[in-house]
Amino acid sequence: MKYNFDQVPDRMNTFSYKWDCNKEEFPHRPDAIPMWVADTDFPCPVEIVNAIRNRAEHPIYGYSTLAEDSERLVAAWQKNRNGWEIDPSWVTYTNGVVPALSMAVRAFAKVGEGVIIMSPVYYPFKNTVVGNHRVLRENHMKYAGERWGIDFEELEKLAAMPDTKLLLLCNPHNPLCRVLEKEELLRIGEICLKHQVLIMSDEIHGDLVFKGFRHIPIASLSSQISNITITATAPSKTFNIAGLQMSAIICENEELRNKFLEALGFENIASVFGAVGLKAAYGEPGCVEYLEQLLEYLWGNYLVLDEGFKKDMPKIQVQRPEATYLMWLDCRELAMTDEELYHFFVEEAGVGIEMGNLFGGNTAGYVRMNIGCSRVTIEECLRRLEQAYKNHGF
Repeated sequence: MKYNFDQVPDRMNTFSYKWDCNKEEFPHRPDAIPMWVADTDFPCPVEIVNAIRNRAEHPIYGYSTLAEDSERLVAAWQKNRNGWEIDPSWVTYTNGVVPALSMAVRAFAKVGEGVIIMSPVYYPFKNTVVGNHRVLRENHMKYAGERWGIDFEELEKLAAMPDTKLLLLCNPHNPLCRVLEKEELLRIGEICLKHQVLIMSDEIHGDLVFKGFRHIPIASLSSQISNITITATAPSKTFNIAGLQMSAIICENEELRNKFLEALGFENIASVFGAVGLKAAYGEPGCVEYLEQLLEYLWGNYLVLDEGFKKDMPKIQVQRPEATYLMWLDCRELAMTDEELYHFFVEEAGVGIEMGNLFGGNTAGYVRMNIGCSRVTIEECLRRLEQAYKNHGF
């Protein structure tokens, strides 16, 4: 089936966090184009729609569990997409990756013990560490001219602290659009093995990798690294079904897996439509075709955005993405404070973004922008920004 990602339905009044909360998120500019929260504006694959529609026709939506073969489908997806051989018995689920991060922090670090994050990173990483009263240890990513990389010397020092128990890894990286290479992942694994630090790896964007790059699950590198790793993944970003609240958790080490499940307790109940959606996403061949078309379209969006900035707004530079539909914009040449930069994007241009400083680290002057939208939306965004840019006399 050929998908037309230029045609997107109106999402207003659909209880959309992205579209129906503009007045709350951008009170001074409620007509801002929402390019912030990380879901796309694209209809999900027809196979998922049909599966949910068929289940919805049954008039009872009681407590649910996963389909009998869901674990096998998750394992098959990992093998086909990433070459990672896993046993279906390693697979469990949660109601989302963020809850899984929180549960891992509770399960594997006691109050007052250290948890490492690699900043800048998706801000729930910091929130879940601090909110659970664990000690936040930031390993600051470094910009090396073309892409961001890991400060391994700092990582080693943080991991060597006796009370450091857990590393929250984000790969592919949000918001830096990075796909970590095998050598980087091996070094992370070696440091964590050396200092007995467990790894909780958020790989939710693992399907959204562009040509020339390959997502490598860190647990796939060796049995030793697999033995200290819990991997969180989901079809939610891939197929725009985050509202179904269903994630797959993969852990080879039975002791770790049981400890994680113990932390979940009765807080984790499968969503009926999440269970249906996961089975369709990982089990219907048409969803793979959808994904390949989506990646091509997203890359086209990036090219349009990049060309628009280079041509008309050269003081704004787009990090060349290796994965995800979340673009990382370097706006430091505008010489604005973060408050002025927010005002420029949101209140002057009417483009709703997220400021880089939300993600921690040395991110003054950076902005995250979601391009999971129609090409027309990208073009309107550029038009608005160009006008604001000219108004400043740049």
